[in-house]
Amino acid sequence: MKNQRARVDALIAECDDNPGQSTDENLERAKEALELSTSIQYDLGIFEGHFRIARCMMSKGENEEAIQHLDICYSIAITLDDKVRIARTENFFGIAYYNLGVTSKSLEHLLQALDISKSDNYPEIECWVYNNICSILAELGDYETALSYLYTLLEIVLKNPDSQFPLCVVYRNLAFTLHCMNEITEAESYAINSLELALKNENVQIVCESYYILGEIRFGQNNKTEANDYYLKALSIAEHVSNNYYIALIYSKLSKLYCAMGSHDTAFDTALYAYNYVMKLDYPILKRNIALILAEICRIKNNTKMLIESLMAYKGITQTLENENLHRQQTFIKAQLMLFNLQKDNERLRIEIERDPLTGCLSGRTFPDRITKALSVCGNKGALIFLDVDNLKNVNDSYGHDAGDDLLKGFAKDLMDSLPKEALKIRLSGDEFIVFLPKAGKAEATRNLDKLMTSLSRPHKIGGLFLPITVSAGVALCPDHSTDIRRLKKMADEAMYVAKQSGRGGYKVYNMSS
Repeated sequence: MKNQRARVDALIAECDDNPGQSTDENLERAKEALELSTSIQYDLGIFEGHFRIARCMMSKGENEEAIQHLDICYSIAITLDDKVRIARTENFFGIAYYNLGVTSKSLEHLLQALDISKSDNYPEIECWVYNNICSILAELGDYETALSYLYTLLEIVLKNPDSQFPLCVVYRNLAFTLHCMNEITEAESYAINSLELALKNENVQIVCESYYILGEIRFGQNNKTEANDYYLKALSIAEHVSNNYYIALIYSKLSKLYCAMGSHDTAFDTALYAYNYVMKLDYPILKRNIALILAEICRIKNNTKMLIESLMAYKGITQTLENENLHRQQTFIKAQLMLFNLQKDNERLRIEIERDPLTGCLSGRTFPDRITKALSVCGNKGALIFLDVDNLKNVNDSYGHDAGDDLLKGFAKDLMDSLPKEALKIRLSGDEFIVFLPKAGKAEATRNLDKLMTSLSRPHKIGGLFLPITVSAGVALCPDHSTDIRRLKKMADEAMYVAKQSGRGGYKVYNMSS
């Protein structure tokens, strides 16, 4: 089974590591990974397989099918309580619904993804979500708001050289937004930067989009020859990677370009191709735009039959889109963003109340509720550890309370670094702490304590001195010793007292017979 899981992981990695391959190639790999994961009941592989399939479906313009796969991803992520995968799925829901023209639902999912990524500190996902919100704002014409978010995003990425978020994506969106604002010089500069970085990093999709934006800029400058060259370069890449959205979009732009060049027959053939192509896809806004382009060219050519058909298509698509007009969409987005900021302010206040300001651990007021919640999602199993910092009083008496604060901060840092991220770390009072390890038994609890004790035994800078930190600890297990949280705390406290009596700097597991 280990070899089969490794094969699944390799297939998933191939989908991500070869940006030049086509969507169809990625789709086949994702389907193979999903089939193999299902046969061995590998939940993470099933998630990643469905996720890659959804991504391919969106690239092919099949957004409704993508949403079906994302529904499965979301269900798996919720079952696993995997916040990273929940945020990734919410982000992709946002993209898929926007592609379908359901802006309000798109934003709802994107804000959920942003909430999770901010709360749980997933900066890469946070950057992608901000990027997608900026794209929506720009598409809706709210360029000023989009630009302010993009400059913030640019600052974040430039300040973090280790960031996994592609800088070329930020440059691409800045180029698009500035072009829409008729800031041509800046737009061209960012488009060129985007193209150069994307070529260097082999980010084929951004290469395609950068060529497209440069084509738009040249068309706006009435440089039709260069515009045509850029459009055709973008089209070649879009066709190579089977990006149906950009294939339809670029053909529609070429039809307008040929019309401007006076080649009305070529313009009509190109627009008709774009029209027939896009009608097979789940992009209602793009369908509507291309129908209007075709109608304009039909009017010039006096093609009454196709003029009527394209105008009827335009009318029908418009009626199926959301009823809110552009102004209401922009107002809705701004209201949602304001609401989100208010929610984040309240969340920050709640965190300040729940966190001990000195150590960063959860405060005593979160006991026992946080542990009760943790038990409810981890099968009512876990280890509760009661810790007492042995030498805090001596340090306070000998070196002052500032040194005592240094000791507590050093202890808390080792606690955070040595124990699993999912472990709950609670400061009950001055020198007393509780740690709860979800799903842990005796072996895992003692292994984690050994790791913590080793770290604490090293000299820490306390005041002007370097001293070890000594703690005594007791362990009680749920459900082995009790299922009542307060009872478990009492048992762990008793075990800690036995450890302290045996010689400080050690730990004991609660013994029901003693």
